[in-house]
Amino acid sequence: MCDIRLFKSAYLDYQAAVSLYQTPFPDEMYFNIVAYHLQQCVEKVIKGALECVGVTVPNTHRISKLLQMVIHNGANLTITEWLDDHAEMLSEWEAESRYNMDFIVEKRKIEQAVQQVGSFLEQNGIGENLREELKNIRVKETLMSFLPKEERLKCSIFEMNCYYIMFEKKLKRQENTYESEVRPVKTES
Repeated sequence: MCDIRLFKSAYLDYQAAVSLYQTPFPDEMYFNIVAYHLQQCVEKVIKGALECVGVTVPNTHRISKLLQMVIHNGANLTITEWLDDHAEMLSEWEAESRYNMDFIVEKRKIEQAVQQVGSFLEQNGIGENLREELKNIRVKETLMSFLPKEERLKCSIFEMNCYYIMFEKKLKRQENTYESEVRPVKTES
């Protein structure tokens, strides 16, 4: 079952990675911790999106395998070119950064990953700013109508963005229904 807490956890992993990256530390192994949080962020977002389309997610940390599942199952997720090109590197970061004491992630790779994972989150509407689709009041109101009343009252922008991922297909069906109902019928003169 889709649970927006997975998206929240992913976002917090990203925030932790950024915070750690911005805090100078005199040991290069420090970047391994940043790398691990970036990998976890990506993994959790992908798994969350897969769960939202009813996929039982396997117990894997392989980003490339998870990305293939996104493509084959129609999950509501934009896969960036960088993410597709660096899936294996991110997968390596999951275990190597924690258990291989000789493994060191290069600073330049961390710099790029921080920026690119942030871009991945932004393109998928996972953040504190209202995603573009929800700036349409009708779409936003329709989304809120899918939620229990008590959830509507306390729903943050971040949570709305995540609920959009959950309900994107249902929202598009609803929008198509609305469009067909309000479209004027052409009559021949």
